Amino acid sequence: MHKTLATPRLGLLGDSFIYAGPNIQADVCRHSVTLACALGPEPITIAAEGRSWQGHLLAIRPFLKRAVASGPAPVALIDLEPSHPRYNTFSCQAPDASVTVLDTARFAGLLSCVQGFADQRLSGSQLRAAVCLHVADVADSIGPEMPVSAPVLQMMAAVRMDPASDLGVLGRRVGLPARRASQLFVSALGLTVRQYALAEKIRRAAMFLGSRRPLTDIAQLCGFADSAHLAKVWQRCYGMCPSTFFGGRLAASHGNLDLAWRQQVSLADAAQYPSASPVLRRGSFAP
Repeated sequence: MHKTLATPRLGLLGDSFIYAGPNIQADVCRHSVTLACALGPEPITIAAEGRSWQGHLLAIRPFLKRAVASGPAPVALIDLEPSHPRYNTFSCQAPDASVTVLDTARFAGLLSCVQGFADQRLSGSQLRAAVCLHVADVADSIGPEMPVSAPVLQMMAAVRMDPASDLGVLGRRVGLPARRASQLFVSALGLTVRQYALAEKIRRAAMFLGSRRPLTDIAQLCGFADSAHLAKVWQRCYGMCPSTFFGGRLAASHGNLDLAWRQQVSLADAAQYPSASPVLRRGSFAP
């Protein structure tokens, strides 16, 4: 195994994140678009919907329940959240385009980027810029950029402020009936408002990675019913129990977690507001 990956690395980038770690054997179903990159000679195998795909670089559409297996070498994953500007390029593809095997020669820059992250040569603003550049390149090969309309952007902003917002409230905010607002949202992003709200809760929870905060506190602040609900959702998305991420194994103080969110959450600030709407502020992570 690559010596720098004895412990996984995780870079949090606001509307995406990058993970590099040991080989993967997991059954997952994520809300995010995933770019899976093999960091060794063995390809990654994806099995879903009675089919299988194999390659060193694969683009996986969201909400695809799949089994993922890699060889003995490390792997890297780039996950694009629904708020990412190119998310809908992947999510609104035809149903049969569940997994796309990408040309490693054409996207050698992306593989070099994730290898640099795995080797701890790439981090911070350079990492964010490189990921943004190479993800846009991959997205352009999948389909054209599809700008999101103003009403949908308004609904997305409202859900980020309060993931508990229902369709009636969101529809009134943009001057549309609830049914029409829902149709517009799904058409633009390829997921429902409810799915988007859950994705936002997961994104908020990820802000606490490495904080060693109790899972109960994190669940409450991020709008989950309880810690069991958060644990169930996290396990389904990432194939590992949340303690792997929120406990000591990926503690920021050990330098194994690259916290690079555009905005970080403070428990002191969030405690002053309803649990569904923690306040976000710029600044350092509140340990």
